Order: sequence, then C-alpha cells, then structure tokens
Amino acid sequence: MSTPDRAASIPFFKITLLFRAFWIAVATFGLNALVSLGTPPAFVATAGILGMLITSRVAHTRLTSIGFFVALLGLVATNSALFWLIHEGARLSGATGFGVDEFQLHVGTCLISAIVWSITTWIFWRARLGIIVETVVTLLGGVLLFASHRDFHLDQPKIVSSLAWRLGMDHLAMLIVVGSSLLVLGIAYLYCASLATRPLAERERVQRSTSKRQWLLGTTLAATVIAILYIIQQMVYAHFNAIMLARVANGVGMNSESGVSPLSFQSALGSTNQPAALVRLEGDYANNPFSPMMYMRESALSSFNGKEMVFAGRAYDSDLPVTGSRDTFSRQEDAELGQRTPLVQSVYLLAEHDHAFAVDYPVSIVQLKNPRPNRFKATYRAYSVAPAYSVSQLSSTPVGDPRWTPDVREHYLALHPDRRYSDLAREVTKDASQPIEKMLALTNYLSRTAIYTLTPNHTVKPDEDPVAPFLFGDHRGYCVHFAHALVYMARSLGIPARIGTGYLTDLSQAKDGHILLRMSDRHAWAEVFIAGIGWVPFDVQPDQVESHAETQVDSKLLEELMGVLEPGEEILPTDTSKDEPGMQDPEPLWTPSRHHVVGTLLTLLTLCVIFKILLREGWRIAPSPQLKLRWGYISLASFLHDAGLSREYGETRSEFANRSPRGLLRDISELLVTSAYSKTSRPSSDRVLLAIMRARAHRTSIPLSKRVLALLNPGSLVKTITGGKW
Repeated sequence: MSTPDRAASIPFFKITLLFRAFWIAVATFGLNALVSLGTPPAFVATAGILGMLITSRVAHTRLTSIGFFVALLGLVATNSALFWLIHEGARLSGATGFGVDEFQLHVGTCLISAIVWSITTWIFWRARLGIIVETVVTLLGGVLLFASHRDFHLDQPKIVSSLAWRLGMDHLAMLIVVGSSLLVLGIAYLYCASLATRPLAERERVQRSTSKRQWLLGTTLAATVIAILYIIQQMVYAHFNAIMLARVANGVGMNSESGVSPLSFQSALGSTNQPAALVRLEGDYANNPFSPMMYMRESALSSFNGKEMVFAGRAYDSDLPVTGSRDTFSRQEDAELGQRTPLVQSVYLLAEHDHAFAVDYPVSIVQLKNPRPNRFKATYRAYSVAPAYSVSQLSSTPVGDPRWTPDVREHYLALHPDRRYSDLAREVTKDASQPIEKMLALTNYLSRTAIYTLTPNHTVKPDEDPVAPFLFGDHRGYCVHFAHALVYMARSLGIPARIGTGYLTDLSQAKDGHILLRMSDRHAWAEVFIAGIGWVPFDVQPDQVESHAETQVDSKLLEELMGVLEPGEEILPTDTSKDEPGMQDPEPLWTPSRHHVVGTLLTLLTLCVIFKILLREGWRIAPSPQLKLRWGYISLASFLHDAGLSREYGETRSEFANRSPRGLLRDISELLVTSAYSKTSRPSSDRVLLAIMRARAHRTSIPLSKRVLALLNPGSLVKTITGGKW
C-alpha cells in the first residue's frame, strides 16, 4: 500500500476521486428527487464527498479496518455527546430546544451521508473485490433505472421525464442520451479506478511503458468508440421512435398514412404520464354534453380493410382538418350542423404530434407565438364549433347525412364479413327501434360485459380478426377493442359509424381552464353521424376494471406550465411556398440556444486563457525569491510539456533538466535543488531572475511549430488540474 503523497501523485487517483464525487452528487440529488431528504441535498452531497475524500487519504495509510470502524463509531459518539451537552445546557438555562433539534436532524442526515460514503470508499480502496462490487451495484442500478421504461413508459422515473421537457428534448431522445452518458462515464470511471487501485509497482510499470504512440492509439480508440456509440444512438432512436409514434398509449398511436391504422390490439402500454400538451380553454364550455369528460379529436378511421379500421384518406372524413401541428388551417362553417357553440382552445404541445387536435369540429387553426421554445414543441389556437346537444335528446333523430353520395354512404356502412357481429347486434338491440336507441343499447351492453385491461394477451395471427377474441371470447380488452366492436355492430344495423382517435380528458382535474394532457389520455372511441348534428361519440365505460391507466394529473407541473404562459399572440404563416412541390423545408433538429452555447464556450475559453497566463507568467508576481524560482521552473516545464517534451514518471528534475533542449532547465533546476535542501545558501532575487531570463531566452532554440503548439496546447492545464507533478 502506498502512502497518501505517492498515491496522490498518480493522476488516475485524483481522476477517480472526481468521478466518485460526481456519482455521490448524482446519487444524492436523485434520491432527494424520489424521497425528500429533509435536508438541502447540496449539504448532504458535500458531506458525502468530504467523507469520501478523507477516507481515500486514510485508506492509503497503515490504519487497519478495525481502527477505521472504531474511528467512525467515535465520530458518532462525539456527535451524540456534543448535542447531549447542548440540550442539557438549553434545559438548565430554560431556553427552548426546538432550533437545536432541527439543527441536529440536519447534522445527522449529513453525518449518515458521510459515514455511508466513507464505508463504501474504504471497501473500494482496501478490498480486492471492491471495484467489482461497485461495478455490479452500478449495473444493477442502471438496470433498475431503465427497466421501468419497458413498453415505452417514458415517464418513469419522473426525474428523466422532467429533465426532458425542461430541456425541450424528446423523451425517448433524453432517455437514450442519459443511458449513453452513463455508459461512457461508467466505462471511464472503471478504467481510471482500475489503474488507481493497482499496486504502485504495477502502476509505475504501466506509466513507464506508455509511449506517445500508445496514447495516440488509446485516443483514437476512444474517439472511434464514441463515434460508433453515436451511430448506434441514432439507429436506436429511429427504430424505437417509429414504434412509439405508431403505438403511444392505450394502444392509440400517431400514424397517419392512408390505409394504415395507428391502433394496436396487443398491448395498451400501460400508464405513461409523459406530458403531451397543455390546453387552455379561452372561455366557458358549460354546454359540454360529456361533462366532466371532453373529447379532442385528432383523426378518424372510417375505412375497413378486411381486418381492422384504417385511415380512409382525404376523400372521406371531410370534417377533419388533417393538418400538421405547425400548419394553419381554415374552412367555412357547416351551416347544416346545429346545436353547437363556439369554443376557442390554445394548445401548447409538450411532445411531437403529427397532426393538430381540437374539440370536435375545428373551423380554423392558427399558429401562436411560442412563449417557451425550449419547452413547447409547437403552439396553435383552434376555433371549434363544439357540441352543445344532449345525447338523450337525440334518441329519435335519423342517422347519416342526406348530402352524402351513395358511394360515401356505402363507405361508412362497409360490413365485417363475420356474421357473428350482426347476429350479436340484433340480439342486443331487439327491444330498440330507433338507431340512436340501438347505439345506446350496444354501448351499455359492452359497458356491462367488457373487462378493461391493458394486457388482454389474445393470440391472433397477422391475417386474423383481432377483435373476435375480445367480443366472442373473454371480453378482456381496452378502448381499441371497444371502439372496433361497437363500429362493426353499428354498421351491421345500417348505422354509419367510424372510429375517432385523439385525447379524452377529465375536466375535473383542470385548473382555471388549463388542462394538462398526458400520453395516457390518448383514446379511441366509436362515432355515429347524426343528421343535423354531425359525428357524435359513443364510448364504452366498462364496469369491470382489471388494470387501467388512470392517474391524477401532476398539479405542480400544471401550475408551473401555467406560470410560463403569456396571452396568446397569433402569427401569420411565414412559409408562402409550403404547397409548392419540392419547396418544403425540413423541420430543424433540436439544438441548444446559441446564446447559451456561445456564452458557455466563451466562459470556458476565458478561464483557460487566464489560467494558462498565470501558469506561464505567474512567476513575475511571486512575493518571494523562493516562490519566484519555483513558479519560474513550472512556467518553463509547462512550456516544454505543451511543446511535446514532458517529465516522465519517476524521473528527477535534474535528469529532466539534462534532457531538456540546450540544457534549458539546467541552471534553474540546480537553483531549485539548492533552495530546497540548503539552509545557508539561498539564491538571491537577482540570481533567480537571471536564471529565469536566461532559460527563457533558450526557448528560441525550439522549432517555431512546437512553440505555436505550446501556445495552443491545453495539456499543461490538464496536468495541473489532475495533480501532475512538475
């Protein structure tokens, strides 16, 4: 075991300490985000880092493990005795001890942090398997962190989700970035830690055998690994992002290709509270017929492909805007549709959406000025003629639109070839006479018999009907199954129907007209066209629930988002060539603010320049000849280091001075040795200055290219920061 001084002379030792300090801070703040510590996490992390640093020094002494743990017990006993004396003093003086109790709790939390990290650090340095144990624990932590994201549950743990929307990044991209960063940092930490914990003789052999070619090879290998990792990141994101958009939550995705369905029958993905959008109702909606629920339609599926309902394209479903979330849209209000009321909604998207969504029948969508581009993906305002009817009053109203052509009517009445749907529909509606009464009977039947579950686990071949195992089997399913079954049975009775997709939100969880939509609010429901009214939702509400995705809205997040909103300012479209073929501009990738990037880079560059000036010219302001001599030597040695000539491990200053070009360091090195070991002969200030100036004059013998390299090379800064010896 080496002494602390010799261990500290190894750069990997201090790099390992920096890594451990970083992990302690991350672990502390992460734990505080999950379970409030009661004490400011900065104090707790600082205590843990101090415990780690002190233990790292002590671990390289002759102290035994028994002595170390006895010292920890003594620290705990001292803390307890100290606060006992304080409490006794407060009791005898008659003062209240509430403030002391609170302070004791904070100190106790910090002490626990220091002891825990001290013990782990002691095991790390002293136990042969310490680094292996930490590696296993780290891997288990990573597995637990990312295991909760299975099936695109991107909202857990919440700290990753919160970080994503605060930085304005896609949640999947944030997850990949976090995972890759942890992987790179973990590998770098294990590499440095393995070198720092080797026996000194082995470290020395490794250091001596490390040539410039080997360092260049290692750097090239690291750059190659990073490049490969970046390519893998892009491929992983492209693959899983396509799957996620096709199947987001509750089995309702965002795919919008004609002849394709965005719905999934195998898994509803469970509860994913990833924030999707913030909606602000610009006015009261007292006539909402579905209160306290509200439907916000994004698209509709009206074409039957022989297996399931899919998008019909623009030839049908003309009531849908079918416009992107960053585009404008307008049309004339349908004068034939009655019992409606104007409703304005401002939508602030927190996640990417292929299409804009709005309440029922939007007649206009305009873009708004984005108040926080780093948080909101897009912002728009929708003007809708929202439903103001009562479903119970529509029982005798005819269905279908008299203006439809025979082709359109046939499109909305396309039948499923399985006769079991029509047989069941007639059986359920045998006591009803009007179409709406029949729809209510079908809806009530499914609400009574269906079992809501996120994992129906039906075994269906690719070319088979995915709804049949639900309706004619165990009745286990979710909104996708309910909507399909209801549409198939409605059409078998001559009732024009389709599936609506979008969001279903509970207004009782809104605040001052503001609604926070989550991915778990995505929904699919059946719709029937009622003459003079339009498409009316009929939604199954199962009485039996096996598993569900309903959770309370994050009120803190909702209030925080409300605080950043401003009065919506409409903007005119700037892309006048949007509809011209070949003129569309690609959507820009997310990039950090140029102001922040430039400011950060300039700050770092300024600090590096100042530090390097002090490193090279600091000897001029030294307060004594001895410091001037030492700083002058460091100035010249750092210059040679940046020029490509550095002092090797185990090499003395005299040996390095003899190896320097034209003996550049010889005179100043001899003075430095004399100053360090002679008690009577100390060099005068003039002699020191003369030696420095003479050595600096010899720098002209070094090629100009290497002098330029020494000016730009940050190697001396890195060596100084990592504890390198000059």
